Amino acid sequence: MNPSQLDVYDPANAVFLAGVAAATYQPQAEFGDWKTTVVASKATDTRALIACDGGECVAAFRGTQDLRNWLTDLDCAFTRLGNLRVHRGFYEALESVRKDLEAEIERAHCQRLWLTGHSLGGALAMLCAQAWEGTVEGVYTFGQPRVGDSAFCAHYDFTLKRRTFRVIHADDIVARVPWLLGAYRHAGHEIFFPSPSGRGIKGEGGWVQDCGPLAKLLLDIPGLFMELRRGKLALLDDHHISRYLALFPDQSQECSIPHASFLTR
Repeated sequence: MNPSQLDVYDPANAVFLAGVAAATYQPQAEFGDWKTTVVASKATDTRALIACDGGECVAAFRGTQDLRNWLTDLDCAFTRLGNLRVHRGFYEALESVRKDLEAEIERAHCQRLWLTGHSLGGALAMLCAQAWEGTVEGVYTFGQPRVGDSAFCAHYDFTLKRRTFRVIHADDIVARVPWLLGAYRHAGHEIFFPSPSGRGIKGEGGWVQDCGPLAKLLLDIPGLFMELRRGKLALLDDHHISRYLALFPDQSQECSIPHASFLTR
């Protein structure tokens, strides 16, 4: 892992953390010399993988996998986190594993904590970063839904925006929910990978940082029609973790990713 640079998206770190996020979907995963531990709650079916190698520690949350997780996603009434309003289902899922997670990270004596996750897991990573009492080195999420209202986002961004990067793949519908009309907002920096129809606005790495909502809407419409012509429902197809892993073919050759079982499936 490269040291975090404020406001600077690091593709190599994204590659590594996307790999750890993907590994949460597997029953077991090995990361070379990294020591791994899993904490889970049967009540909410929430699962987090903690991978440590001494100085570095990554906590990755699993995304939506079964009916219980879908019920968590759909429980989108607000609940209070102090004076802030957040998604009730996400909050209760994090609370169900938080004590065990904190205990495992404390036991590891790590110097730098990274948080990551895909889908529901990304939302839990952001909530965990907000609740964490120590220093967070960086937060990278993939296909993450919105977590809280504008007050939550303002509070989060005041302390953590410069270390938080939400990677969004093209027409991924999950990154657009819960809806803006429900008072939900996004926090952190957005790293947007347009569909092939948006090739003209891509940056040097194939992505654009903090793309405006209007520009993204103009890219969404032709991108969606292009996917429909190929017989795919881009809104869901673009959300799969495999599509996020496929965003980094060039960087993955340069970044050392320890072996994990999901990479060969």
